[in-house]
Amino acid sequence: MFNHFKKKSFGERLKDTGYLFKHSFTIIGKDKDIKTPIINMVAYSMIMLTILMFSILLIVLKISIPLGVGMIIFSVFILGTHRLFFNVRQKADQSWIVYNTLIGKDVSYDQAHTHTKYHKGKLRFIAFIDVLMTLARSQRGNKKGIIGVIITLALTALVEVWDLLIHYMIPAVVIEQKKLKEIIPEIKSLKNNIPATLAGVFGIDFAGQVVGSIMFLIYLFVLAISVGIGWIMASLSSVAVVTIGSFSFSWIPVFVMFYIVLMIGAGFGIFVESIKIIYFTIFYMAITRPNEITPDIRNEVTHYLRMEKGKKV
Repeated sequence: MFNHFKKKSFGERLKDTGYLFKHSFTIIGKDKDIKTPIINMVAYSMIMLTILMFSILLIVLKISIPLGVGMIIFSVFILGTHRLFFNVRQKADQSWIVYNTLIGKDVSYDQAHTHTKYHKGKLRFIAFIDVLMTLARSQRGNKKGIIGVIITLALTALVEVWDLLIHYMIPAVVIEQKKLKEIIPEIKSLKNNIPATLAGVFGIDFAGQVVGSIMFLIYLFVLAISVGIGWIMASLSSVAVVTIGSFSFSWIPVFVMFYIVLMIGAGFGIFVESIKIIYFTIFYMAITRPNEITPDIRNEVTHYLRMEKGKKV
């Protein structure tokens, strides 16, 4: 759909990511309720990760293997799936708060949550497609089996633009109460109708890949440090020592470090998702309802969307 837009280099994407991190909460930062959906999503992810890590501990320590396996299934398949639906609703709440901030109104989180309640059906459908996209991403490159072939053929093209689609559909639903069948044709025509000043928006390869690359390096670094600490601990005590070949180390610091890094990574990922929904809500308003944006921040909004360096926002 948007293949004609030039993909930016990693360095350019890194600069864009830094710009978005720095300025995304500046324009709408006056409304403190904008943080509530972020807190809710982080809390949910931390609860899910804590249950998962505790269940692994139950299995490793052989305290209760059946309970541990049951908790893993619960955290991965039940909480993990529900979290995707939960997060879409929270993003919708956040989008409604951003919209009202742009038009000069102050709404509470509870008011936003009440508003999105009337669109739960459409938001659930968006979340369901998001579940399929998550599955499709996990199957990319795996064409073994009928499921892998079907997913590859049916969803690969959509996976490429899904990040744009979902973050555009949410504000379209909560702001204008549009039906999903009305949104898709609108998105297809966007590239021909957007103002020239905002044409570069579709060249953005959002922060996810940049953050993923950075976090991967952090994971490796932390893993190396934790293994080193574990090696020192193994030389002092034989408790919880694992031996791989001739190398022995305590798994405790590795487990603890892994838990901490997963928590940080989950929180960082949610922060990135919040930046996306803020960005695309502002983008949606700029191209569909520009006159509703309060005059005192219109220039700031344009500079923000274009990610113009050196501009005051």
